[in-house]
Amino acid sequence: MKNSIVYRLLARPMRLDELKRALPEMSRQALTEELEALGAAGLILRNKKNRYAQSEHYGCTAATFLATGRAFSFARPDEPRTEGDIFIPPGCDGGAWHGDRVLVQVTQGTRGHKSEGEVVRILERCRGEITGEVMLRNKSYYLHPASTKYPDIVLPKNHLNGAQPGDHVAVQMMFYGERGIPPQGAVTAVLGLEGTMEAAVAGILRENGITLPFSEESERQAAACGDTVDPAEAARRLDLRDKVIFTIDGDDAKDFDDAVSLEILENGHYELGVHIADVSHYVTPGSPLDDEAWRRGTSVYYPGHVIPMLPFALSHGICSLNPDTDRLTFSALMEVDKDGRRYHCRFAKSVIHSKARMTYRNVNRILDGDTALREKYVELVPVFERMAALAEATRKRRMERGALDLDIPEAEIIVDETGMPTDVQYRDRGAAEKLIEEFMLLANEAVAEYLDRRDAPSVFRIHEKPDPDKLRAFAAFARPFGYRVDPGKPQNTRQLQAVLDGAKDDPRQRALPTLLLRSLARARYDAECLGHYGLAARYYLHFTSPIRRYPDLAAHRMLYKAISGQTFTKTDQTFCEEAAGQSTAREFAADTAERDIDKLYLAAYMRQFVGQEFEAEVSGVAPFGLFVALPNSVEGLVRIETLPGDYYEYIEERMELRGQRSGFRYTIGTPLRVKLTAANPVNGQIDFVPAVSE
Repeated sequence: MKNSIVYRLLARPMRLDELKRALPEMSRQALTEELEALGAAGLILRNKKNRYAQSEHYGCTAATFLATGRAFSFARPDEPRTEGDIFIPPGCDGGAWHGDRVLVQVTQGTRGHKSEGEVVRILERCRGEITGEVMLRNKSYYLHPASTKYPDIVLPKNHLNGAQPGDHVAVQMMFYGERGIPPQGAVTAVLGLEGTMEAAVAGILRENGITLPFSEESERQAAACGDTVDPAEAARRLDLRDKVIFTIDGDDAKDFDDAVSLEILENGHYELGVHIADVSHYVTPGSPLDDEAWRRGTSVYYPGHVIPMLPFALSHGICSLNPDTDRLTFSALMEVDKDGRRYHCRFAKSVIHSKARMTYRNVNRILDGDTALREKYVELVPVFERMAALAEATRKRRMERGALDLDIPEAEIIVDETGMPTDVQYRDRGAAEKLIEEFMLLANEAVAEYLDRRDAPSVFRIHEKPDPDKLRAFAAFARPFGYRVDPGKPQNTRQLQAVLDGAKDDPRQRALPTLLLRSLARARYDAECLGHYGLAARYYLHFTSPIRRYPDLAAHRMLYKAISGQTFTKTDQTFCEEAAGQSTAREFAADTAERDIDKLYLAAYMRQFVGQEFEAEVSGVAPFGLFVALPNSVEGLVRIETLPGDYYEYIEERMELRGQRSGFRYTIGTPLRVKLTAANPVNGQIDFVPAVSE
């Protein structure tokens, strides 16, 4: 909406009549509707003199309200600011709830924060549903929310819908409360008995707007797509069915949305093919399937489960690039040399016939010299070897241009056939995983560059430079280890990579990569190609996973319009802007749900070890205690009152707890032997105390 001519004109205050004179071709009704839309989005304000202007002119900004469960809160501006989040003092929340979009009047900070503010308007309520336990008090029913970020909610008896005290339920808000009248809601679903992990998981999914069943209309449309490729459609496409094309995925993968190929050209270069399931052929704009995909935004994964963005008839059927089967794809065919330089790209709707369903495990074993597997896949072995060499070359070039190697080990929760956690392991990433990653990065960059150079609209993946204050805090942590990070030069990523390289082989520095990751901005989607800081890429978007991400599906649609010579319209631009916002919001919701559910599974796994001692290190510091991480990645809390021998105070600027008498400091990376005292699979809380030396 910031591209609106009305918005741009309001860089200075104007009355409605002035605007009308400046826009004679616009009807008064259309102008009024535009002003109302801009106001509802928090982009403009009208003062007491009936003058409209951009919100920034009046010192206001649109933001997301972030409750803390305490008297104060924060607001995260829609537009990233160097000052970071806005501190909202007690009594200045304007009745906002966690997750609401609000308009904040910003003032200069006075409590150690760069900026403070007051909520002057609630633009949009985020939480339609809240989950928690039904309780009975003084003959009145109320919801005690699972999160302390929300207040108790009155449940009128005629809106209990069969729920009983002790049930874990979802509640639809009817009234958010004002002038001493408490908030009220209606029970919409009973999720299970309070105190069970199943109910807690269902509550987390529900609170984040993640639903399991698809609409009947979308299921019918998916089923109507069939399970075989239409010969007439295949005949209209680039036919690659005779090419050596295959998929490489994890052992337990059920859907395959990308395949690869590599051929040697006459000039000695390679033609690298990245062939992506053509989901856009089946999921058309405005259809029931499209509505479902838009609403979900992304697939959601948690231990032993997946909640797909598309029905299984598509994700595991006609859109899955199964071996020995014709499938429709969108291919990126890139000419690259052996050093990883990209020379030329062409894109085409295609049809392929995958020659093999390979796994990361087997390709890694082949590359490591496994005789039996090399004999079994004798025709593919040379291709795997050339691919591995090319991937290493492209990775080297990416690192030379300043990309960050944030390959932080990722833990995986192993579950048994009943869905209960049995182990926590770090995922191994071999050459096969890395070559697929490199090839997907190449395709994503190629598509983004093609579209942006033609001023074509799309949904781009962007990653902005880190906040200087956060980078300054990281520099302070890295300094004792001999690193000199200049926070004033974030564009110099090599200084950050030097830290990552140095931390690899030193156990004392294990916390540094995680700390650096926390200091970086969060990647998001945008209709403007603003580049990707972490990849040091001028052009970047997501193209390679349309089965599980909506922005990839949007990019496919825009790319097809571009290569087929169609004219882009304002509707396309608006679609990309809205899709970027929706995709970012749904990605955040999915990440939140996955993280919170993982905590439940980790607590369920650790419950068997209550009373045992572990070697740990501090992974976070807060005024109320220390977060510690075990070698298997499990994190828990050591409360400040359990720290022995001294009274500790929190030093915010150094993120440390310091003993007032001893001067002993707990900071990130400090080793600590701890004893597990509690692990709650209902709220994910894991508690430790310092182990007492015998």
